[in-house]
Amino acid sequence: MSLISKLRSGGRRLLQSHATAPIKKMLWNKEFASGRWDHLQDTAGDCVYSYVERWADGGDILDLGCGSGNTGNELDYSAYRSYLGVDISDVAIEMAIARSAANRRDGKNRYVQSDITTFAPDRAYSVILFRESINYLPVAHIEPLLRRYRPHLGDRGVFIVRLYDRRKYEKILQVIREELSVIEECAPLTEDVSVVVFR
Repeated sequence: MSLISKLRSGGRRLLQSHATAPIKKMLWNKEFASGRWDHLQDTAGDCVYSYVERWADGGDILDLGCGSGNTGNELDYSAYRSYLGVDISDVAIEMAIARSAANRRDGKNRYVQSDITTFAPDRAYSVILFRESINYLPVAHIEPLLRRYRPHLGDRGVFIVRLYDRRKYEKILQVIREELSVIEECAPLTEDVSVVVFR
């Protein structure tokens, strides 16, 4: 990666982490509309699905930072009762809605356009999933955000976080390990991915 590419990527990441919600929405809309995230359209077999399905146990899932709906459309249909995906990008939400309708999951899957840092759930969930989305938050904001969502976990509910690069996001893992109760953690030897289940 050239120096210019690294600077652009760093600037983009800084804006997506620290900008106001309207600017973040504009940036994510532009990226989803341009096809930047099209490679996420098929993530069947992702290691996080077995955790989500097991911990959902036929219950309800809240997916914060759902993107264009791959999780809600690739989970085993029988593994959950309802799924709510939240994303700041209305372009991504429109794609997720269309995808769920095409897969006949529109009766089970719902989507809401909102910033995950301000979204207020109106119920409890078996699983609250942050699939890559948590790494777009400043590290200092992660623990307060998780504590804010904690009351929206059901009696046996869990958070599940998936990070695509456990070395790059070690600080996030450190916050989770130090501030919350980790139930299980998986880091496949063949990948840099990390999945953490915690309360």
